[in-house]
Amino acid sequence: MKIGFLTAIFSQWDLDRLLKWASEKGFEALEVYAGPNSLHINPEDVLKGRAGEVKKKFEDKGISISALAYYPNNLDPDVKKRKENNEYIRKMIEAASQLDVNVVCTFVGAVENFLCSGVKKSLELFREVFTPIADYAKEHDVKIAFENCPMGGWNIAFAPFVWDEIFKLSPVLGLNLDPSHLVWQGIDYIQVAREYHNRIYHAHAKDTEIIKGNLSRNGIYSHGWWRYRTPGWGIINWKAFITALREGGYNYVLSVEMEDPIFEAEEGLVLGLKYLKGLVVH
Repeated sequence: MKIGFLTAIFSQWDLDRLLKWASEKGFEALEVYAGPNSLHINPEDVLKGRAGEVKKKFEDKGISISALAYYPNNLDPDVKKRKENNEYIRKMIEAASQLDVNVVCTFVGAVENFLCSGVKKSLELFREVFTPIADYAKEHDVKIAFENCPMGGWNIAFAPFVWDEIFKLSPVLGLNLDPSHLVWQGIDYIQVAREYHNRIYHAHAKDTEIIKGNLSRNGIYSHGWWRYRTPGWGIINWKAFITALREGGYNYVLSVEMEDPIFEAEEGLVLGLKYLKGLVVH
């Protein structure tokens, strides 16, 4: 397995600075933020003939692109915004294909907050929206990996009972599996890694800390009883998680997503890298 990170945390850095830092610290792969006007990889620039230039910059630093990433609401209730997001995902798919990258990471989204309305309406729209997108991805030999963050009710790809419906649509649809979101929901992330092994196309490395005093006093509907941490600083059993991934055939990338409130971005990423490197050998 390679250790990488999601580059969105350094959105103000240009690609050269990003690659120099990542190489110096020992990262082997990058989940590259490729949203509109990204300074890292802009799909529109790639599609204008810059794929070779971008690939050479990564090759010169010995770093691979694990995925192109952009996380909008692809089922946005604003029809105009939804169509813009969907069209942008198609551009990402094209750009990924030209860069020889076979994974695009994104959200499904939701047409309504599922905490209030459930997931049925969003699933119906999902089938309408993602049928042509999935076909387009298949044509370009690219897989779509949905991150499983609930986003406060605005991303329906948050739990297995929804994944079961989503995955019926196409084999190109899978997970950017992030165990940190499963922990605080009470979902067994080890069992998930085993059960959905053939749909894990990318994996985030982010930990979760449970603050028991806040939980026992205020309960699950309060705020502040859990928080995200860099790998090794929470309660996730990374040895067991990595074992489950490996047993299922996943030997790709662990992409650190830096959302730890305690450490600055650079420090937190390096701590995560050092911890995970003690568990995997590339």
